[in-house]
Amino acid sequence: MKLNINNFRELSGYTNQNGQTIKSGKIFRGAALNRITDEEATYMEDTLGIRYILDYRDEEEAKMTPDHHFSKAVYERISALHIDESEGFDFGEMLSDEMSAKQFKAMLDYLKLGYKYMPFNNAAYKRLFEILLENNGHVYFHCSAGKDRTGISAFLIMMVLGMSEEDGVKEYMKSNDYLKSYVAHFYEEHPDALKAKEFIDKLLFVQEENIRLVIKNIHEKYPSYEEYFEKELNLDQNKIAQLKEIYLD
Repeated sequence: MKLNINNFRELSGYTNQNGQTIKSGKIFRGAALNRITDEEATYMEDTLGIRYILDYRDEEEAKMTPDHHFSKAVYERISALHIDESEGFDFGEMLSDEMSAKQFKAMLDYLKLGYKYMPFNNAAYKRLFEILLENNGHVYFHCSAGKDRTGISAFLIMMVLGMSEEDGVKEYMKSNDYLKSYVAHFYEEHPDALKAKEFIDKLLFVQEENIRLVIKNIHEKYPSYEEYFEKELNLDQNKIAQLKEIYLD
């Protein structure tokens, strides 16, 4: 069934240096669940086996476009963006045809600031790994567009499971393929925005420089991913071994 969810996909198929591959059908990522039908929700629960939904949006974002109600899956919302006076990363809703170059630059700077802070002291990401360790059904995690907050956490899952940084970047950049129709629809609804396409594309698509910034900041603060996992995500060697046992073939 094709689901009415932007940027929806499972996180699977990548192989680490030990020849272990992320299992199919256990971890799912994407955008908000405000447009799905009851039938689609039932499919997610009964066919995909999703039993936990983790929403990275802040309270105001979630109120604007609330997730569909699920009868079986547990829903939890923890903001993954800890910037003072956060407005979320729902740039499709925030953008205006009349914005100036200065305003666009301010939004891009705000995005960069989010990428600087999100890998650290992030309660939402800690909770994600707690849920993954519980292994009580399959997991769906999301933000507004499923690309930034969601993209970083997917990258971190891949690093915990021993995938290469390059494969982590590849998975992050896949969002641009999945978001093409959404962005095309945005320009159809806002034709005047085409004059600022250079700026808007940087907000509606992911940029490799942003995930590279995450990698750089982690390496500058910690000598290894292992220390990062333990200090930031509360994942010691035993927990990492459990995660590999659960999610790798």
